[in-house]
Amino acid sequence: MEPPAPADARLAIGARALGVRFPLVQAGMGGVAGPRLAAAVSGAGALGTVALYRSPPAGCARLVTRTAELTDRPFAVGFVPEVAGPLLAEQLAAVLAAADRPLTFTSFGPPTAAFAAGARAGGHRLLVQVGSLAEARTALRLGADVLALQGEEAGGRHLGGTAVRRLLAETVAAAPGVPLLVAGGLHDGRQLRAAAAAGAHGAVAGTLFAAAAESDAHPDYRRALVTAGPGATVVTDRFALGWPGRRHRVLAGPVTDAERPPPAAVIGWLVQDGVRHPVPRGAATVPTVRVEGAVGEMARYAGTGSAAIRAVLPAARLVDRLRAEAAADAPARPVPGTAARTLSDSPPDFPPVFPPDFPPVSQ
Repeated sequence: MEPPAPADARLAIGARALGVRFPLVQAGMGGVAGPRLAAAVSGAGALGTVALYRSPPAGCARLVTRTAELTDRPFAVGFVPEVAGPLLAEQLAAVLAAADRPLTFTSFGPPTAAFAAGARAGGHRLLVQVGSLAEARTALRLGADVLALQGEEAGGRHLGGTAVRRLLAETVAAAPGVPLLVAGGLHDGRQLRAAAAAGAHGAVAGTLFAAAAESDAHPDYRRALVTAGPGATVVTDRFALGWPGRRHRVLAGPVTDAERPPPAAVIGWLVQDGVRHPVPRGAATVPTVRVEGAVGEMARYAGTGSAAIRAVLPAARLVDRLRAEAAADAPARPVPGTAARTLSDSPPDFPPVFPPDFPPVSQ
């Protein structure tokens, strides 16, 4: 029997590192990634993530408990240390108390040393998303088991400004043997296989799952993702209210297109537990099913992969499709224009995350 190809071997390593069958992680998108989405992704053999964002401890426990009720598979819990602030320790304690199985704790950016130690002491995996080689080194010093390398192609808040393929090459050279996931622009299993040939062990996908049937994204937001074309996203700083200091990739709209930042008037409401909270223009609030108002003027986070989304599909179908496309014997992509375009076909001018001439690594 022939030994597995390097790409296959790396994907197998990634699957073992995450405790799943297929090394794909659904991103922890605050407000969008709820228990239904996380459970659906995990049930399909990948790693679903339930996002905590600013949830109070009791809310964190409910999210973890509900996800556990919906799936018997491993799943992840997403923390955002820089947003949670002093609440982070309480969130961690609540999740540790509610966990009924080993979990993967994902951290957007390197967490505090206390958080890293607490998570790993509980027997859980620690996955840290980073945007630079310096952050990667910090995360490894904290004991991260897996690194997710976020490129500038990613939707949502940016930890850095480097293309994902460049960040991967830098990290592979500096940290051999560390399980690495690429994050940003991924929408096709063939991209994942190309990333594995370049040294990755798996991937993180956010925008693809924001448009999934189980997502808690507002219906208008999902429709906008489905109809987005090439060049539909922009990196901006105009949705900083509530989360300053981070540039972010969103679907372009009236707020980003305006010559000057529009005034921060109330444009909608977030309804939680029967209480209506105002959403001002320029807020970091993502439009979810709990939001009403001018969705088109809100922070509709989206990566460059949104240009390839064609329909709202069940999360399990998305996972199955990427798994099939990533297989060694997957058929080559048809030349655009020679046949009817399918969900997995990119527009002719859609830039691949890993172009065909991107050099593989020997690791």
